[in-house]
Amino acid sequence: MNALRILFKSRRFNLSKVDEHFINPCCFGEDLAAWLRPKLSGKNIGTVAPYQEDFGWELPATYGRESYYLCISGNADVAGNDEGEWGIIVEKRRSIWERLRRKGKIADDDGVVRLLEQILSDDPEIRDVHREVNC
Repeated sequence: MNALRILFKSRRFNLSKVDEHFINPCCFGEDLAAWLRPKLSGKNIGTVAPYQEDFGWELPATYGRESYYLCISGNADVAGNDEGEWGIIVEKRRSIWERLRRKGKIADDDGVVRLLEQILSDDPEIRDVHREVNC
C-alpha cells in the first residue's frame, strides 16, 4: 500500500452510537469526515462526499494534481463511550505507469499528510496526533 497512517485520540466524534445506515457496527467516522471536509477545503485540498466502507468511511481528496483516499476509522476505549483512538490512512493514488516505474510514492513530508496533521493538532479536543510507524 502506498500510504501513511495518522493516529490520534479524541472524544469529539461518535464511537458509541451505531447508526441505522451503518453497513457494519464498526463504521464510525461519518461525523469526522464531515468535520474534516471544510477544514481541508480551507487548506486548498479538494474533497468529494465521503462514503461508507466496511471499515469506516472514505474521503477522496485532491491536492494540486495528486489524488488521495483518506480512510477513516475509530475504536472506542470502552464500548458505549466516544473516547477512543482514530486512524486516518492517507493513501496516495498512482497510475499504473507510476507503479511500474516505482514513482509517485507517498513521502514522509507529503503536503496532504502535513496539512492533515496540522488540522488535527490545532483542535484542542484532539490529542496525541502521531504517525503509525509501519502502515
